[in-house]
Amino acid sequence: MAPDTPDQTPDQTPGRDASGPIRPDRPIRQDGSLLDMPRPPKRKRSKLVWVFVLAVLVAGAALWQLRDLVLRDAVPDRQANMTGTDAAILGPNATNGTLPSMVPMDGDAAAGAADQSNATAATPGVNATSPDGAFAQDDAVVRFAFVEDVANWLVENYYPKGTHMEARTSGWVAPSLKSANMRYGVSMTGLSWSGDDISAGRASVLDYAFTPAMLEALQRLYADRFMSAMAAAASHAKVTDKGKERPLTPAEVAEMYTLYATRLRGLSGALREVAGMSDAVVRVNAWLTAQQTALEANAKYQDAVFGYDTAREGNSAHLAEQARRIMELSGKAYQQAIMARERARETLAEAIRRNPDARRLDDDTLVYAAGWVYRRASGKPEKMDAVRMAATVLGDTAARFDKAAQAARQ
Repeated sequence: MAPDTPDQTPDQTPGRDASGPIRPDRPIRQDGSLLDMPRPPKRKRSKLVWVFVLAVLVAGAALWQLRDLVLRDAVPDRQANMTGTDAAILGPNATNGTLPSMVPMDGDAAAGAADQSNATAATPGVNATSPDGAFAQDDAVVRFAFVEDVANWLVENYYPKGTHMEARTSGWVAPSLKSANMRYGVSMTGLSWSGDDISAGRASVLDYAFTPAMLEALQRLYADRFMSAMAAAASHAKVTDKGKERPLTPAEVAEMYTLYATRLRGLSGALREVAGMSDAVVRVNAWLTAQQTALEANAKYQDAVFGYDTAREGNSAHLAEQARRIMELSGKAYQQAIMARERARETLAEAIRRNPDARRLDDDTLVYAAGWVYRRASGKPEKMDAVRMAATVLGDTAARFDKAAQAARQ
């Protein structure tokens, strides 16, 4: 701070000493003149200012320490659950070199990068705080908006008895693993990524989230909030029944939870069985190969049919007969390819059904689940650990749904 400088009054000008004698060539001041008013005393800066500044600094440091305590209380066992990675519990300003708003695995987060990320869909949902009022963090890549959208999607696609053609005798839920993969693999709702290539963004999000540590961390972070979002969506849901809109009854809410619990438990069993199959890759590859062979045989058959139709329009009976024989041979090859594809499909589904929970699902779902795992784990055997963790998360969610169904019935 610069030293104190003397205050200048209006009668002080350069080259004049205000404390010297009165010069006779200057006008004599009259009584009551403003020039005769006493000068204000020099201002001395109080030492209390420095005490105040010091107090502010101490208070700021205390608040920063309190912030860490609040965050640790808001997310129990945060550090204990993040062995080997700080990426599990994320703040909105966390970042990573690959995905702009991601906390890196080594924990060197760079604040501020999240603001530059390309969040394709909605920003985090309404749960800025948890139900008990404690601060609730969002993962910087898998935002709460994703969790909230999943809850709304599940509730919106439950149909009580008599409200859908598939719900003739009981309630029915439309979502499946395939429809979920299509929905969130394209819209990327609630998932934060950067760039213009959605395929690259989707791969980056999967590489980030589909690890055992991250799946477990996301489950710990969002499980309770997901169930709260499900309950909120169910309480506001409307269904069209006999031309009239009405809310869900408690019995229907219970049925919805039960139906989803059954599917989630079945999917959990399917993933666990696929992850434990020593020949899973061989079986899935055999089915995929048979499927491709059937597609190629179908294309050849269609060409042969077109060739035969063209030959019949010509004047050569000989060429028409040759085209007919080719068409018949192509048709038989196509039929054989279809049968081989179905055998491979049934064999794969039956192998997965060795897990009792997986028996709850149809062949299409089981085979699709196996193909999904194959695409994620092909050439990456370490990803099977993530598949097992995904099965654990799904099983835990199914148990939570069972409890919610029981509570809805009371």
